[in-house]
Amino acid sequence: MTDPDHRFDVGIGQRSDDAPPAAVAVGLLADPGLPATLTDRLRDALPERLRDGVTDEVAWTVDTVHEPFEAMYPDYSPLIDKAREHVRGTVWDLVVCVTDQPMQDDSTVVVASLHTADRVSVISLPALGGWRLRRRLSATVVAIIGYFTAQTHDPREPVAISELRRRLSSRTTCVLGAEPGSPHLDAHADAHADSRVEVVRPFRRALPRLLAGMVRVNRPWRLLRGLSRALAGALTGIAFGVLYSTIWTLGTSLGPLRLAGVTVAAVAAMTVWVIVGHELWERGRRTDGGGRDPRVRLRNASTLVTVTVGTVAFFLAMLTIALAAVALVIPPSYLAGTLGHPVGPSHYLVLALMASVLGTIAGAVGSGLEDDTTVREATYGYREQQRRRRVEGVADSGTTATSRYRRD
Repeated sequence: MTDPDHRFDVGIGQRSDDAPPAAVAVGLLADPGLPATLTDRLRDALPERLRDGVTDEVAWTVDTVHEPFEAMYPDYSPLIDKAREHVRGTVWDLVVCVTDQPMQDDSTVVVASLHTADRVSVISLPALGGWRLRRRLSATVVAIIGYFTAQTHDPREPVAISELRRRLSSRTTCVLGAEPGSPHLDAHADAHADSRVEVVRPFRRALPRLLAGMVRVNRPWRLLRGLSRALAGALTGIAFGVLYSTIWTLGTSLGPLRLAGVTVAAVAAMTVWVIVGHELWERGRRTDGGGRDPRVRLRNASTLVTVTVGTVAFFLAMLTIALAAVALVIPPSYLAGTLGHPVGPSHYLVLALMASVLGTIAGAVGSGLEDDTTVREATYGYREQQRRRRVEGVADSGTTATSRYRRD
């Protein structure tokens, strides 16, 4: 990387009208998966947004690289330091790393960590929440690059800090140093303090958004693609429910509360079956202080919500299939003759609901035959285990995807 003290001395508010614009290379280094997908979509639009939102006095170029952050295990405290080493010597002037790892402790959730001297930052994608991720990621990247660009000599310039917070959110706070709980940044900060800024939110207020972000990064719909054997079992259960008139009579005799209870029980049974059958639940580990590791609890919560959302989607898919089946197979006159009274659309919905309940229970049994890896890939716990094995058991080969961007 170029010398941070001189990287922006030319081209921002100092060049003449005849001078060519300075070129600034921005590197986006992303975890594979959703971070990589979002950064790829952001790459083409980012130069224009930087011209509009930061400055049009430089020529912006953006490169994206997909590279796993396994080397960042086991905690986020040294994350920014490892990111600096990861991209040291590249041709990039500014580096924004996007990871799917949450960065939090008992009191704060870290949205982004910035090292101002080396112009390197790390964004935790889950901390941005579970919806409008492209928009939020774009705004965060532009805000960080704007902050780096605004710094010319003093890396703790209060104007740049205020602008950074304004661009991100009034709910965020900028703090000094690498350690969580550092004092708030102000205009009288020690000029010799470590040139690091962290954008944080209070843990309790940010926890729902963080959990939603972790579930979004897990992409629960991938669970459906990994449950092919469960789908085969579910279709068998639906066929049984559609063709047997005893199920029709039972379903129409149940009240709304009982139907709702049966539906919830079926979804819960499949959720528990998938989690237990594929060992998705992590056992809590003790921290150095003797307490339970809060990160394990958070990952388990995200796993539970992810599997529940995936199971609900599975049930809705079965309900759609069952509705089409009962409408196609059972004539209204035959259904009315079997039940002994006139029928309407609500009766077909009840039949489809009962068939879907049977299908979901059969699918739960079938899910036990699925490949463990296929199911586990949709959870944070599995990826965390991959990181741990990679760091603890695999020697560093010394070759990374960023090597093609390194200076000679």
